[in-house]
Amino acid sequence: MMMSGFKASFRRTLVKRLKNSSIIVLPFFFLIALMPIIYMFSYVFFNFGEVYRWVFNDPISGDARWVFMQKSILLSFEVATLVTIVDIIIGLPMAWILSRYDFWGKKAVDTLVDLPLAVPTSALGFSVFLFWGSRGGLASLFGIETGLFSRGPMMIVLAHIAFTYPYVVRSLTAIIEEVNIGYEYAARTLGASSVTAVRTITLPLIKPGLITGAILAFTRSLGETGATILVCGIYETAPLVIVAWRQLLEIPPAAFLGMIVVAVAVFLLYVATYLAERWRFPLRKVWPKAERFLSGKKPRSVRDLLSTLIFFLLVLIPSAFTLVYMGTWWSGSPFTRSQEAGVVYQVFLAPDRKWLSLWMSILTSLEISTVVTCINLAFGIPMALLVVRGKSRRLRGFLEALLNIPIAIPSAALGFSAYLLWGAKGLGVLSPGFWLVVLVHTAATYPYMVKQVASVLEGLPPMYEEAARTLGAKPFSVFRMVTLPLIMPGILAGTILSFTRSLGETGATIVVMGTIRTVPVIVVNWVEAMALPAAAFASVVLIATSYVLMLLFRHLIDIVVTKPKF
Repeated sequence: MMMSGFKASFRRTLVKRLKNSSIIVLPFFFLIALMPIIYMFSYVFFNFGEVYRWVFNDPISGDARWVFMQKSILLSFEVATLVTIVDIIIGLPMAWILSRYDFWGKKAVDTLVDLPLAVPTSALGFSVFLFWGSRGGLASLFGIETGLFSRGPMMIVLAHIAFTYPYVVRSLTAIIEEVNIGYEYAARTLGASSVTAVRTITLPLIKPGLITGAILAFTRSLGETGATILVCGIYETAPLVIVAWRQLLEIPPAAFLGMIVVAVAVFLLYVATYLAERWRFPLRKVWPKAERFLSGKKPRSVRDLLSTLIFFLLVLIPSAFTLVYMGTWWSGSPFTRSQEAGVVYQVFLAPDRKWLSLWMSILTSLEISTVVTCINLAFGIPMALLVVRGKSRRLRGFLEALLNIPIAIPSAALGFSAYLLWGAKGLGVLSPGFWLVVLVHTAATYPYMVKQVASVLEGLPPMYEEAARTLGAKPFSVFRMVTLPLIMPGILAGTILSFTRSLGETGATIVVMGTIRTVPVIVVNWVEAMALPAAAFASVVLIATSYVLMLLFRHLIDIVVTKPKF
């Protein structure tokens, strides 16, 4: 009797909380994501005298830090712009192939396109470095002992292309599949070639997907730290400079740079969103002969073949090359036959006991990612309900805009702002360590959970819930038995994104980690120490852990949520 009363009370409380979710989720989102950013701006404003001396009038270096800031910001935006352009050029043909063609092995190719999303960026950056910049990579085919490219801007661009490519392809594939192909058939029956029909009819229709993919690629490239730190060499992007100055405890210039990067990133995000609604494809002129030639079977075959080859060369093989490298260096160096240069010795036999450090970092990473994912589940679903089902349209639009801020800004800047607010320079509540890492990872991953659930909720017909209510179901029963199972694809996608992003986060972690070490940080440390075989092993462990736990999450969610017990 007491148990049934407790259940009834719990259900009434839960329904009440869901109805008044703004009381909980809005303060939560403000505290973890917005308040640290606001505090960073206020820190610069109220301490501008100190900031000015550090940045513009240092007794020793003068304005050298300001000059260095400008170079790092310019490099960041140059790389992000170039990466976005390349992603669109090489991603659009692949998206077209996946959405419009049926061929043997299509499912496998479709799965492989998403591979970089499952690889944490530090591991991916290391893999790209091994492929393009090491003696055992692509250079070995040409007899070059130093790698095809040295660390620097070119290597940064190659690494960023590898992990941003899936965002463009997925955004375009989703919208191309929704376009009615009948429009193209109608144009072709009127004499237009297939290229003309696609360029003048289909491209304007897929503009939203093109803009979404471009914004995602640009913001991810602009804020990336984990991959960049392994391939940058002497060149530093703005997120790397923030990390470096934080480690040197040069707080005023780091705060000033963080403020600039956040302001510019958010400004560009909303400018791009604003212009996307008004931008039109400018090319309306038709070139019948050239476009009819390009519509022929041979040019299309060449285009499709080149798109596939470019995908394998620039994205897939560099992303997975760590596996090849680890196998080659497992027992020793393939060049000198030295066992001390192999994976087995460096990880398991060397006096520094790297295997113990790796094991501890794995446990730390899993613990952090699990806590972060649970927090995002608890607060993300109510926020998604508020964004989609909120009574005020203005509030819904405002929340959607705010959710884009943690996605747009570099994670290093987000981590530094949290360090300022919650650390000794601010409220003094949290010291660098486990819980500050959890807080920063939650801020960085929370929007992904909300957006995934909200996207499914938006497409959910209300008739199912209305039918359940008319049949006498209580609000809690409607939510548990109707709404929750129907939005499970979004919850599952948000859980996987939240967990994998937290597991692979590097830039923000380095800023606030204190004495703890996660696997991505271990990879960075071992690469900097030139223990490349050990770093390759750690990368493979990180990738395998991420993949296995994604499958485990899927299984657990199916059991616990989609099959409720009555």
